[in-house]
Amino acid sequence: MPDNFDEKRARMREEFFARYFLLGGWPGATDTYKRTMWAAVPDVALARAGYSLTMRKSLQEPGADGQLIMAGHEAMLAQWFHRPLLRSDIELYGAWSSQHAATRAYPREVWDTLLASQTNEEIYLPIDVWGFPGGQTFLAGVPCLFFEGPGGLISYLEPAMCRYFAPVIQATKARLMKQATSRDAEFGLRAAPNELTNIVLLLARYVGGRGQLTSNDTAEFLYPQLFKSIGTIGHEMMCAGQSFDRTLAEAEYEMMDRFVTRMGTASLLCDLVDAESVGLENALRVIRAHPETDRVGIRVDSGNIAEQCVLYFRKMREAGISVRTIVFEDEVNPETVRQVYDHFRREVGQEPTMLFPGAGGYWWRLVHRDTVAAAFKRTATADRPNVKFSNSPGKESIGGYLRILEQDEVLIVAEASESIDGQPLFVKLVDQGRIVYHESFEQQADRADRTWGRYRRWQLSPKVAETMRRFQQMRQREVAEARTRLS
Repeated sequence: MPDNFDEKRARMREEFFARYFLLGGWPGATDTYKRTMWAAVPDVALARAGYSLTMRKSLQEPGADGQLIMAGHEAMLAQWFHRPLLRSDIELYGAWSSQHAATRAYPREVWDTLLASQTNEEIYLPIDVWGFPGGQTFLAGVPCLFFEGPGGLISYLEPAMCRYFAPVIQATKARLMKQATSRDAEFGLRAAPNELTNIVLLLARYVGGRGQLTSNDTAEFLYPQLFKSIGTIGHEMMCAGQSFDRTLAEAEYEMMDRFVTRMGTASLLCDLVDAESVGLENALRVIRAHPETDRVGIRVDSGNIAEQCVLYFRKMREAGISVRTIVFEDEVNPETVRQVYDHFRREVGQEPTMLFPGAGGYWWRLVHRDTVAAAFKRTATADRPNVKFSNSPGKESIGGYLRILEQDEVLIVAEASESIDGQPLFVKLVDQGRIVYHESFEQQADRADRTWGRYRRWQLSPKVAETMRRFQQMRQREVAEARTRLS
């Protein structure tokens, strides 16, 4: 039977990442302006170029301190590189774009050059990708991925690569939660848009904080070494015994008792009627009725959860019941965990070792591009650095073919050709359109443990600093001259 599991698991993993690949293998999976732009300047589109992906902001949560954790390579790179493109799909895309689309433009020179360079039906994009390996902590404002190859082709990747914001945010949230509690703060992930993003989130959460508990059975089957399923009573079962010819308390007790009798373990959901009266009485009654097991605890997820954790602990202690796990939910985040723990310490006078946070919704809160201001910018063409200027602080891109190194607690943004005294942090992720990064998730989680809190600041290398200085001087001079003319 384990052999059958392994075979099925392998097929499902392949399908999982394949579903992130371009819909139908369609190379038009990008912004329309990529077609119009590179059709206008084919020589620029064909030139060697460099692009960087930068998370300009960190999470505005206590403990983040400008830090982010890299995660998500397995799914994010699969969007364009899980398998090669097909010649027939590229040709069909060209016919549609040039003859039928509402905006009729097609960068023919770019795609025809690519097709002429390879003879097979399967076409690999001549693109290399460098970046932080999974689990690497970095600072907001520092490029986290770098792309090299024909600029017109790299440009097509922008929408997909900007989606790195999701696993990066989620891995960082996992670390912040780990700082708040030594308990594995997780139950379900119903807020996920779909099953695929649910699993990507779980993997990022593992990398960032080694979270393992989940109610996603598919995730545990796919990665049994990473995840452990956890399940207990839900409201749908708790209310199933209700009728008008019996009390609500009787109906609630019946379902609690039947569950424990059959399963031998439970986190009793006590807020169906009222968590601080009817539910409290029923929970204590069920626990006393089953002396054969000490694996029956409490789950609170509405009302004043800090007060309820203290209430249930005290009532169980007064009843002579041994220490039981008390799960607390209801929009739990790291700050909530700290507040509940602190309240428990003040009221009870001991460490809240029995309190267990369940934090479903936290992992999706503010998980969007604007949270980290993910930016994909062209930084070089041929042997010339390029810069996107801005009137807003922090939005100016960094020019050159970039690599990142560390010098103790400092991250250095350097030119690839530069000789810098430091430890290189970028690794090659994609080589000529083929994914070459295959670290295990355990290795990535180990790196997050090693690097979180290591870096205090970042700076430009001498060559990159000189590039930016010259560009800034040019901009200041030309803006001043233009304003003089306009006045």
